Amino acid sequence: MAEEDSCTEGFAIQTSRLTIAPSYLAILNPAYRKLYSSLHGTPKFTEMAFGPDWGIRYWDDEAITSIIQREIDASWRVRGIGDFAVGLRRDTLVAPGKDRAETQDLKVSEMDKAQELQDAEWIGYVGVRDATTTSMPWAGIHHPTSRPWTQMVELRYGFHPDVWGKGYGTEAAKAVMLWCEKHIGAQRFVAETEIANVGSGKILEKCGFEEICEDLEVIWGLKGKKEWERWAAGITRPEPGPKIQPDPRPQS
Repeated sequence: MAEEDSCTEGFAIQTSRLTIAPSYLAILNPAYRKLYSSLHGTPKFTEMAFGPDWGIRYWDDEAITSIIQREIDASWRVRGIGDFAVGLRRDTLVAPGKDRAETQDLKVSEMDKAQELQDAEWIGYVGVRDATTTSMPWAGIHHPTSRPWTQMVELRYGFHPDVWGKGYGTEAAKAVMLWCEKHIGAQRFVAETEIANVGSGKILEKCGFEEICEDLEVIWGLKGKKEWERWAAGITRPEPGPKIQPDPRPQS
């Protein structure tokens, strides 16, 4: 498990409807591990998130714990950012129509390890990670990016289909990005979606993302994908430099 001196101290982000906890705390919670596993065994979710060819995965508790732990080791312990578990708050009733997190609703609270998460109703996850080390493709396909990693913070998310259409993804993503801007000084967030995944694209647009023009930059360059970016408040996109784009495959 993640050690306290290796990761951020115990805390949770709270919005008007959600509790958002780092994965190094959530990994200790059986209900979250079950939710995380069930997402990848749900065809409606996996097709939306990964495309029709990905299929489904049935992971037992030992396997899913190992998967979550790998993310903790690769992200939280290296950069101090990573995946967050997203759960519904049970202590606040939100009036009808108040289905979006505003900046003033955001609260970061100290937490006594994982004990305070026992009663959460988990619905998904939102993650932020250094795309220059965890998601960039093989060097033979792409040039390494020349941007600092704080301009290559990848946003990813996944929610159970039962809660789609309620604004939770937008609410959680906005909260995590705001935390990330304050915590590590993130300057730009990037993301990718399946071209056919209109729903995820709408979430990104509501969060202030714009599609990246291939004439300006290619981050992943994967077939059937759209690439997106969102610059932090007060930061404008620098003037285009040399285009970062795919290399041809080596000739045999």
